[in-house]
Amino acid sequence: MKTIRLYSKEDCHLCEEAKIILAAAAVRSPFEVQVVDIEENPVLHKLFVEHIPVVEVGESTRLYWPFEPDDVLQALDAPVESDKRAGETAHPVVSGRARDLVILADRLIYRFAKHWIAVIGFFIGVYAGLPLLAPILMANGYTGAANLIYSAYRFACHQLPSRSYFIFGQQIAYCHRDTAIYTSLFLAIMLFAFVRNRLRPLPWQGYVAFIVPMAIDGITQLVGLRSSNWQLRTITGALFGIGSAWLALPYLEEAFQDIRLSVSRQLNLE
Repeated sequence: MKTIRLYSKEDCHLCEEAKIILAAAAVRSPFEVQVVDIEENPVLHKLFVEHIPVVEVGESTRLYWPFEPDDVLQALDAPVESDKRAGETAHPVVSGRARDLVILADRLIYRFAKHWIAVIGFFIGVYAGLPLLAPILMANGYTGAANLIYSAYRFACHQLPSRSYFIFGQQIAYCHRDTAIYTSLFLAIMLFAFVRNRLRPLPWQGYVAFIVPMAIDGITQLVGLRSSNWQLRTITGALFGIGSAWLALPYLEEAFQDIRLSVSRQLNLE
């Protein structure tokens, strides 16, 4: 007999209505209902807390409230039709070495989805930190390594001395604004690791408020209306970095949690 998952929680009157609807659908086409309390799993809570009740049929079909018995029965029949089509094409079953490679790939995907903040934070940290390392290397006589960093970042920044910080009398490999953007982005990613389950995405209207100051500062200076200074470039760059992180990171967390949940079900990792 087929099984349908119902994601719910206690004290949810809509979840009780969903159970009645599922019972009515089961009379017409029998199936079992597995009730899953999202309060017992932080990943499920993050995914479904704003949407319950949610019905999941198989591995690919979800019904979000409101739904009716006909919706449930239609979703229940869809996998059967899909299986028939798959049988007609006679695809071979994956086994042996190919199966091992698929499992290995799934495990790597799962690990990345679980530790994506550390991975992305590492690469952002390297990108943000190398320009700060360049003047230190130059001041200590490692000119070859320092010049390599300066050359690499020249493609991303104008590197004007008048708009850059200096360490030990040597110029940082990118400007005031870029220093603020990437440093604040790195720090925001590190902070997000502690609030990943509580922080909501920044609304686009709020994001505009974070990027407009940098746009005004940069454009008015570019067209010659005024001259900016290191304080404004630093503040507006930091606002842009923080706003970008606040906008993107919660969405990434939700996407990776969904991937993690899907893979963990297939491999019984959680």
